[in-house]
Order: sequence, then C-alpha cells, then structure tokens
Amino acid sequence: MKVNYLDIFDELMGIITFTTDWGTRDYHIGAIKGSLLSFQSDLQFIDISHQVARHNIQQAAYIFKNAYQFYPIGTLHFVGVHKQNRHQSELIAIKKDGHIFIGVNDGFFSLVFNDPPVDMVKIAIAEGSKHLFDLPTLVNSIKHLLTGKNLYELGPRPERFVERSAFIPTIEDELIHGLVIYIDDFGNIVTNITKDLFEQQRKSRKFEVVMRKNQHTIDTISDRYMSVESGSALALFNAAGHLEIAINEENAYKLMNLRLNDNIRIEFK
Repeated sequence: MKVNYLDIFDELMGIITFTTDWGTRDYHIGAIKGSLLSFQSDLQFIDISHQVARHNIQQAAYIFKNAYQFYPIGTLHFVGVHKQNRHQSELIAIKKDGHIFIGVNDGFFSLVFNDPPVDMVKIAIAEGSKHLFDLPTLVNSIKHLLTGKNLYELGPRPERFVERSAFIPTIEDELIHGLVIYIDDFGNIVTNITKDLFEQQRKSRKFEVVMRKNQHTIDTISDRYMSVESGSALALFNAAGHLEIAINEENAYKLMNLRLNDNIRIEFK
C-alpha cells in the first residue's frame, strides 16, 4: 500500500535533530532547545553533529544524508550550516518522504535528496532581523510545524531551488575522477565515489586508486581494516557505500597528507 506522507504530518513524533557547524561552546543551540521546551516539555532533541567544518555544506550533507533516514517518519530536522553564494541567502522549510526539514537554500538539500522537493517554502524572517538563523523565527517555525499547521503558511515558495553537483564524480571509460569529501575522527578519508558507480564502471577490469599525483596507489578493495598489516594503506567501501582510504591502525589524513577536495582517481586497466 502506498503511504500518503502528507497525512503522517498530522501525527509528528516530537523528535528534532540538529546538524550545525556552530560547535558546542556557544549558547545558540541551547537557546533554541530551551525555547522549544518552554512550548512543549516532552520534545526529544538529537544532536547529529555540531562539529561540521565551517560553511562546508558538502561535509554536512555527507553526515546528514547518512543519518537522517534512520529516524522515524515525522521527525523534524534543523540544519544550521550555511555556504555563502551569489544568491541572497534564504531559510526554507521542506516536507519530503515523511520528514520535515529546515535549513538554507544554498545547495545543501540538493546534495541530500535524489530529486528536488515538491513541498517547500521560503520562511519569512522576522521584521527588522538581519540574521539568517534568527532565533524567534526558527523557534516559531518549528512550533508551527510541530503542531501540524500548513507548511505554506510559513511563506511563499522560493523562486528557485539551489542545486549543486559536488557529489558527482567525473566518469570516463577508463577513469573515475573523484574528490575527498569527508575525513572522519580516525583520519579515514571518504570520497564521493560510490560502490555502485565503481562496480558499474569496473567491468571486471583491474584498477588502481591513485592519490596525490601518483604518490600513493592501491590496487585492491578490502572488506575490513584488518585485511592488511598494521600501518599499511587500504581502500574499502564504508557502511555508507562510499570509497574510503585508510591506514590500518593509523591516521591516513595525517600520514598521506590528503585534504578535503583533493583529487582521487580510479584508473581501469
């Protein structure tokens, strides 16, 4: 039976997740949570991450995309990561696939969703406010949505949905050209090359994963970190299905001198 997600929003879970680059030292997240608890004391708050690299929506999208889908239908997600661009910044609210999202229309959501959302609005910022993440506006918008009120009462549809293509590698017959998109707390290096894409292009051919202008190469896909000797480099597909470069029991980020947006190639032979 096909689920009508719009009906589900009449029974929201009271779960709110937060993904930001704000860190944990300042008061902003605490103020938002306190204001919402004053409105409804049984809300559940989940911090997906507040340690996203500043203004890095690509990193935020990788973290958020691989987390939010595990939350119950009816969860509300706030994303407080913003990348400056040539278009005027605007806060938007989205209803999609049984979830509610509030964030910035700067391309972030195009990196999260496989297709553009249908139900979305531009949130009207409080008069006189110069802040994109205006506290009263955020709190009032979340309250509005938590009580099941109409999404389109928050504001008009945005004139355009900003899209980015940072997660899409360049493909040739004998080459996949990808990028480093994330570095985890162990120093493992995550690329935008997925297992599905790799298998589609491989066609049973031999290959080399090439990094740092041929300074490092790997010609095998491992199934676990312990597949190689301690201190040896390896490539594997992580739980999110992305190609990951690691060094068993060591920090690949430090030892291989790879950084965000560095090039990663897979050459087929």
